[in-house]
Amino acid sequence: MTRIASGLAESPVALPVDAVVFDLDGTLVDTAPDIANAVNRLLATHGLPPQTVGFVEGFIGEGSFGLIDKLYKGLGLTLDQARVNADVEKYLEIYKRNPVEKATIYADALAAIPALYAAGVKLGVCTNKAQQLAHAVLEHFGIAPYISAVVGGDMLSQRKPHPRHLLATLEQMEVAPERTFYVGDTRIDAECAARAQVRCLIVNWGTGPSVPVAEDARLDSFAELVTRCATLNASRMPGA
Repeated sequence: MTRIASGLAESPVALPVDAVVFDLDGTLVDTAPDIANAVNRLLATHGLPPQTVGFVEGFIGEGSFGLIDKLYKGLGLTLDQARVNADVEKYLEIYKRNPVEKATIYADALAAIPALYAAGVKLGVCTNKAQQLAHAVLEHFGIAPYISAVVGGDMLSQRKPHPRHLLATLEQMEVAPERTFYVGDTRIDAECAARAQVRCLIVNWGTGPSVPVAEDARLDSFAELVTRCATLNASRMPGA
């Protein structure tokens, strides 16, 4: 198996961390149950059987179009582009009604995010999820006030794994790529970070365990992220 190179492993200098940018679905929040519910409601309109959360979760990460298009292909359905496009819009209409009915926040994010913010680390979200839905999720869990920039998958002509998506987020935050961590849970996240020359950390939940990265590019908790940032930023302190 070929491992995806992580910016963390390749960084020649342990630079301080000015910012942390997070992926959303599968990284900060487990939204798979609500996404699966919306998908199954869509399938029901076509007389198709419901799918498990685990099955649907395997197609999350590339935005709404990628979800529906790849899900249909995974079910062995061959549909024309116009039908897929129409179903993406129908799915979004359904999902927007209940985007956080069953969603849960991962690990210790509710403690770590305020801790990072209090330490002066800027926080952002770069997600292939639609902007409106991303804001709804962040606001539901009370973490929106800590986030200085959110760039959803419908805000640019390119989306992850294209590096422009992540770089646009950093531009809004006014931070440099080399002084940032990007935290995600998919190959898409790892590839995007590598192409943007941003140090990447992959969480050991969501789909993270299946992403082939170096062990020092993994997180077992967000508390580890807080510690890493504090350690790298210690050199800024007087007398360090």
